Amino acid sequence: MRISVRNVSKRFSSKTVIDNMSIEIPSGSFTTLLGPSGCGKTTLLRMIAGLETPDSGEIYLGEKCVYSSEKGISLPPEERGLGFVFQDFALWPHMKVKDNVAFGLRAQRRTEKLEEKVKAALHAVQLDEYAERYPSELSGGQQQRVSFARAIVTEPECILFDEPLSALDALLREEMRSELKALVTSRGITSVFVTHDQTEAMSMSDLIAVLSAGKIEQYDTPETIYAHPATPFSAKFIGSSNWIDDRTMFRPESASIGTSGFEAEVHGSEFMGSFYRLLLSHEGRKWIIDANERHDVGETLMISVPQNSIITIKEA
Repeated sequence: MRISVRNVSKRFSSKTVIDNMSIEIPSGSFTTLLGPSGCGKTTLLRMIAGLETPDSGEIYLGEKCVYSSEKGISLPPEERGLGFVFQDFALWPHMKVKDNVAFGLRAQRRTEKLEEKVKAALHAVQLDEYAERYPSELSGGQQQRVSFARAIVTEPECILFDEPLSALDALLREEMRSELKALVTSRGITSVFVTHDQTEAMSMSDLIAVLSAGKIEQYDTPETIYAHPATPFSAKFIGSSNWIDDRTMFRPESASIGTSGFEAEVHGSEFMGSFYRLLLSHEGRKWIIDANERHDVGETLMISVPQNSIITIKEA
């Protein structure tokens, strides 16, 4: 399912949260809406779902217009045929796992082969043994898997994910990233994933839309955004950036300690296991590079950066 958002705006009181935004999300892609808190990413997701109503613009799911301010169209969530996975799992505490998963099918009155479909969905998320348990008897990771099963059991063409991994601990979150991506990719489901975590976005996404203050700063592949950031915001928000001046920067991994280059003073040295992370200062700007050995605070180093690794951000 292709998703088309066309010139959509949304205001809450006097604040513009989404400002005349347009984005095309390809069918079958895993697309992430990435940005800091308050940038509008969750509002955009909720407008696609029908949980928030835009003030203007149009939204299409495939060829079907689900919202148009000009045409007076605004389909409710249940008519859009989307799956939704929430940050807080949103499971019914009084229902067993199997009934939570079956809830969407029953709501849509699709009860034919219901038990078979529920078993298949639980098997897909490795919860075959937990059908008779209640949510309170599950760990956080298991509860999140139930919410995934509930989203896929209705066989939607698209699933929307609102920071679904943020409530999990770091180790489990890393494990669930690969599981979630494999789950939707194997089914060809269009996925729109909201997060403020750049590691999640970079590791999971086919495409990333970097949002700031209700606008899209850049929309491209993770590799392109990292290597060729279009704006200073994209450069700063994705990965670590060492700024030479207001428009030129380099990534830490492209730098090395040598006998010529930029002069920088060591302000700190952090042991990271297989390397040391050096915190540097160059002409009042803070830099980070990785080194094979510790360097003392106050030490002056020459930082060598290949010319082809220096990134220039074009003027807007």
